[in-house]
Amino acid sequence: MRTRFDVVGIGYTALDYLGIVDHFPAENTKLEMRGFAIQGGGPTATAMVTLRRLGLEVSFIGKIGDDDFGARMIEELRSESVDVSAVVVERGAASQYAFIMVDAGTAARTILWTRGSVSPLRSSEANLDLVAAARGLFIDDLEPEAALAAARTARASSVPVLIDAGSVREGVCELLPYCDHIIASELFGEQISGSKDLRASLEAIRSFGPKSSVVTLGEKGCAFLNGGEVVEVPGFAVRAVDTTGAGDVFHGAYLFGVLQGWDILRVCTFANAVAALKCRRLGGRAGIPNLSETLAFLEHERPGMDFPLND
Repeated sequence: MRTRFDVVGIGYTALDYLGIVDHFPAENTKLEMRGFAIQGGGPTATAMVTLRRLGLEVSFIGKIGDDDFGARMIEELRSESVDVSAVVVERGAASQYAFIMVDAGTAARTILWTRGSVSPLRSSEANLDLVAAARGLFIDDLEPEAALAAARTARASSVPVLIDAGSVREGVCELLPYCDHIIASELFGEQISGSKDLRASLEAIRSFGPKSSVVTLGEKGCAFLNGGEVVEVPGFAVRAVDTTGAGDVFHGAYLFGVLQGWDILRVCTFANAVAALKCRRLGGRAGIPNLSETLAFLEHERPGMDFPLND
C-alpha cells in the first residue's frame, strides 16, 4: 500500500441505479425508461474518481456493508485506480444505495436514497496516518465523527482541507472551523445563514474562517467572495443528459485546482468546466473528463485564460 497520496477522501460512497424517463411519473402510474445504468456514487467517492481522472493519486476511506452493493462499489473504485485499502467493511450490514430518475428533457434528477444499515464511520476506524501524509484532505458532511478527526489531523500536519457541504447536519458546524475551503450548495448556504440572499450565505460561510468560501449554483456556475464583492463565475453550456453528481465532480475538480496553486477564479472556472463535461452522460461518473480533455475544452471556451500545471 502507498503511504502517501495526493488526496485522501473520507466520507460517503453509494451505488446508484439510474433511469432516464420522458417525465417524472404521476402517482400510481407506470413509466417506461429510455435508458438505464448502474454506477458508483456518493460525494467523496465520486470526487476521488474525479481527482484520479485528472491525474492525482488518491485514497478513499469510507464504510460499506459486506453485501453485493458494497462489493460493486469497491470494484468500481478499484477499476478507476482509486486506493481502497483503508475502506471499512462492516459484517452483516446492508450497504447504501440510491434510485435516481433523470428527466430526459431537462437532465434534472430526483433521488431516492438510503444509508442501509451501515453504522457511521468512527474516528478509530479511519486511517489517519494516510491523512497526515497527504497533500490534501477531502471530506463531506455525511461522516462527521471521522471527518472531524481527519480534519484535526490535517490541520496539525498543514494539509489543506476541503469540505463538500451539502446540508447542515449534526456535527457539521463543529467541523467547519477546521476546513480551509468550504464549498457549499445553495441549500447549505441558506441553512447556515437563514437567508436566500447569496451574499448572506457567503458571509455566513466565511465567518468560519476558511481561505475560500464558495456556493455552487448548478448550471449557473458558482460564486465566491472577493473581499466584500460577490463574484459569480458562470457555468458552461453543454448538451446535458444528466446532472447527477455534478456537484461532487465540481468539488473534486476544485481541490485539484487548489493543489495546483491557482487563484480562486481559475479554480472555479476549471471546476465549472469539469462538472459541465460530466453532465454529457448518464450517471455521476461515466462522463467525468480527464485533464487533457478539460484543458482543451477550456482553451476553446476561455481563450487566453491559462491553467499552469505543477511538475
